[in-house]
Amino acid sequence: MKTAFLFSLVLFIASPLWGQKSLRALNRVYSKTELKSFKEQYGNLDLLVFAYDNAISVVFNNGNKNMDDYPLVKKTTHFTDLNVQIMPYTQYFRTETQGELLAVKSLYQLQLAYTGTKK
Repeated sequence: MKTAFLFSLVLFIASPLWGQKSLRALNRVYSKTELKSFKEQYGNLDLLVFAYDNAISVVFNNGNKNMDDYPLVKKTTHFTDLNVQIMPYTQYFRTETQGELLAVKSLYQLQLAYTGTKK
């Protein structure tokens, strides 16, 4: 019982720190002015926090199209690691894996996904 109490106490104390990780990452990519502007336009930063974990998807080049035009990056799950902002269009990057692209979803795609999770 004592162990369960201590474990839940540690989780309670540490949970705000996990939430701050995405905000710290967003601060590396967005200026304070940009974050303030986003907050004014959309009411809060929830969409960007959602994007932190959900903006990246892997796309395979099944058509063997030329991928040399896309920048080469390390595979990641967070768009902030690519040092890019969420844009009105999808952004593509090559990975070390042959025929694989990382796609950073557009603002519109993220809005659809975010409203879908709230239902």
